[in-house]
Amino acid sequence: MTDVSRQVLLVLNAGSSNMKFSLYQANPDAWSGPQCYGHGVFELTLEQSTLVFQRTGSQSPDQQQWPRGVASSRQGTLLNLMQWIEQHTDWQVCAAAHRVVHGGLRAEAVCRVDPGLMAEMEALTPLAPLHQGQCLLPISYLIDEHPRMPQFACFDTAFHQTLAPQEYTFGLPRALSEQGLRRYGFHGLSYEYIASVLPDYDKKAARGRTIVAHLGNGASLCAMNNGVSRATTMGFSTLDGVLMGTRPGRLDPGVLLYLMRERGLSVKTLEHLLYHECGLVGVSGGIGSDMRVLASSPAPEAKEAIALFVHSVVREIGTMAAALGGVDALVFTAGIGEHAVGVRNAILDGCRWLGLQPKTDDTLEGPLRLSCLGSAVSAWVIPTDENLMMARHALRALRETA
Repeated sequence: MTDVSRQVLLVLNAGSSNMKFSLYQANPDAWSGPQCYGHGVFELTLEQSTLVFQRTGSQSPDQQQWPRGVASSRQGTLLNLMQWIEQHTDWQVCAAAHRVVHGGLRAEAVCRVDPGLMAEMEALTPLAPLHQGQCLLPISYLIDEHPRMPQFACFDTAFHQTLAPQEYTFGLPRALSEQGLRRYGFHGLSYEYIASVLPDYDKKAARGRTIVAHLGNGASLCAMNNGVSRATTMGFSTLDGVLMGTRPGRLDPGVLLYLMRERGLSVKTLEHLLYHECGLVGVSGGIGSDMRVLASSPAPEAKEAIALFVHSVVREIGTMAAALGGVDALVFTAGIGEHAVGVRNAILDGCRWLGLQPKTDDTLEGPLRLSCLGSAVSAWVIPTDENLMMARHALRALRETA
């Protein structure tokens, strides 16, 4: 007889160089929250893969390493993860939820995986070539190895299905627009989480016009009104908008035509350039895509890359403010947004024209508030939690089908 108290939901967030995961209490009858048992990450390198898992309430993390060859593929990584959970915990994985970057025009935040949905998600791979395949590999593995396990896809694009036609339509021939060439927007699970907790920080902002800056290696902004997405900087792909770690952000398409026509770049070479060689790493001359590396470098190229990133974000904040017709609050989240204090302060300083008065006294309402109490625009740093958002969606769906 199955012990429901030992059943857990496995939440997977697969990236290009790592795979983050979380484990949640999965008893649908006792669902309330939900309760998280811990967070982990699989770091993948050419030499080895390393699992680090931080149990909730524990002071020291669990760690284990596998040499290259044992977990040199996604299938090997998932095999090791499932075996590690079985061997090192008392929990039994009964369902899985996955972050899927592209959901097309689906407005549902979560869908149970079946052959039809799998085919639909695979067909969207050309729209997100860097991310979609990475998201689907763990799903395919679990279908093969654990065919009876319920799996749920949580879409990063669903949150932006509220965009108005003038926000998602490009200036292309109508026939191309009708074939799906439009703005989709990404980082939706992160924005949905921020919208769900914003009332705890600023009720006025939650009801009003808020710009959320999800600033990490991949970065974008979202303009929300009453917690609903009204504009976003990423568009048809994850290349558009602000400058990113290895992606260029806003770029004149004429540059691409020039590179193909005059420099002879193939589509494959151009794609690699845009996804891996631009952004902070490109502008810095190869110093790095990590903001921490750039901030610690004395090289002028590193300082120029940071300055361009700040300018890019401030400029896009202006675009989002125009889309909302004003702004009541600015929220920073994700790796750079939560931790790169110098970068964040420079962005805040660039937003004074909005009526934002950055806080100088750290005693005002704790470290989460970044603006003075009398500021016309409030500013906050709020840690995001995409995995919790996925757990909420998947456990709700699991409860409805239990």
